[in-house]
Amino acid sequence: MEDTVYKEFLELEDGHWWFRGRRTIFISLLDTFLGRDPDSDRMVMDVGCGVGGMLEPLEQYGKAVGTDVTFQGLKHCADRGFPRLVASHGPMAPFRDGTFDCITAFDALEHIEDDVGTLREFHRMLKPGGIIIASGPAYQFLYSQQDKNTHHFRRYSRGVFTSRAKEAGFEIEKASYINFWLFPAILPIVLLMKLIQWIKPPDPSQDGSNVGIPVPDFVNTTLTKIFCSEATVLRYVSAPAGHSLVMVARKPR
Repeated sequence: MEDTVYKEFLELEDGHWWFRGRRTIFISLLDTFLGRDPDSDRMVMDVGCGVGGMLEPLEQYGKAVGTDVTFQGLKHCADRGFPRLVASHGPMAPFRDGTFDCITAFDALEHIEDDVGTLREFHRMLKPGGIIIASGPAYQFLYSQQDKNTHHFRRYSRGVFTSRAKEAGFEIEKASYINFWLFPAILPIVLLMKLIQWIKPPDPSQDGSNVGIPVPDFVNTTLTKIFCSEATVLRYVSAPAGHSLVMVARKPR
């Protein structure tokens, strides 16, 4: 990602509704499919850890390792005191077979050109019965300047997302769209922004992300509550549409 986006994410991850909502969903899935055991010898790797927003929560599930292809992201993580960091490209990871109990890729696969090759590497590095929890942006027709700024190769449908994992040898435990309550409001806004960008291409120097658009505190609080509530819904059902996707897949035992 652009360094501007890294700095933006670092400033916003604790309080912004989008970060708080997705973090609540991911932690709920980790609780359901892995379970907390901070004192265990389990190994958990966060691929594309960025500025480290999920590394502290992951410490509740085992020994967390953060990997990223960019040194600026890893530097932010190191400055925050996270001890296990590795510079690594998804399809060529420097770990032995069967090292990890869980691999997370939160909004990471869309940044990697060879996503199937990366998933095969996840499969190789996982212990039998190990899981991946991956998320990504939904619907290619929504691809916009935001995706270019954050260096996305693609967006996914649920069918494509799960088929890539199956091709790599995984069994799908759960797959759902997320950010579904707000999707009816987000969809026309994104389409309008795409139309405006088509009429007047944006200044290349404006390399921030959409999450950096300021909102009043009461709006941020309301959106946080709405997004976080999806974690409860996802314990029972999977959503048929949304602005993003999440998937839990398991390496056969």
